[in-house]
Amino acid sequence: MEYYISTAKTLCEDIEQLYVNENDINIRANRAAKTITNTLKAFRTKIRKEGFKNQDEEIHFFKYIKPKIQAYLVFYSVLQEIELAKLHMSDEELKNLIDKKLRMFRHIIRENIDFAKYYTSGMDHLDKLYFIREPKLSIISRHSATMLIDPEFNTSHDQVAADILAFDLFKKHLTIKNEKLRQLDVPNPKLKWTASKSDFVELIYALQSSSAVNYGDIEIKELCSALESIFQVKIEDPYRTFIDIVNRKKDLLKFIPKLEEGFLRKVDEADAMR
Repeated sequence: MEYYISTAKTLCEDIEQLYVNENDINIRANRAAKTITNTLKAFRTKIRKEGFKNQDEEIHFFKYIKPKIQAYLVFYSVLQEIELAKLHMSDEELKNLIDKKLRMFRHIIRENIDFAKYYTSGMDHLDKLYFIREPKLSIISRHSATMLIDPEFNTSHDQVAADILAFDLFKKHLTIKNEKLRQLDVPNPKLKWTASKSDFVELIYALQSSSAVNYGDIEIKELCSALESIFQVKIEDPYRTFIDIVNRKKDLLKFIPKLEEGFLRKVDEADAMR
């Protein structure tokens, strides 16, 4: 097991260094893909020849080692597709492609929501179901069909785990990219949220549930974070605040009616000036 752990650690460090040192995404993706593919082939050959000492080693490999490496392969395949699309797509089309990739990852997680919660929370009581190479047809999804193709080197959910980790890498990449773009932009005017924090949460939930942003395909936390940066406000726990709003004895909605009232007042003012 030490071989797998040390090899994977060195590989991930090399890929992270490549991300920092190589600006050309195509070169970066090709080098990463070649290194990852060769490493996975070596792992598969060694496992096929020697196997694992026990189930704990097998679980550790397919739960932590292989998904972390494979996540980079998924991540760079997405980056390369976006990079190639720059040759023939407009800025708007490119933005739509990036949104499509985000929706793809979210769709995978939604289809495997119980596993995603299990995996990201660090639980281990179902590891023998998810990370042992014995086909469990009742829990295999179309995202884990590789187990049926190559049962010697896949479990029912190691690929799904890799997709979850790849999604994290992709979001981190977009955050860094957007931050660099913001540094190049002319500073935005200072905007400050002057209503209450519960009003703020009422607004973001209304925007998300009405599909006003990204057709509704955006997480509350992501939308909250974006608006926090614009309005210079910090909401520690939007979900908790939402529950407090739901538990109001009366006047469930407070901020939304204010928006309607303010808008209608502006309409009246505009009519009066005609």
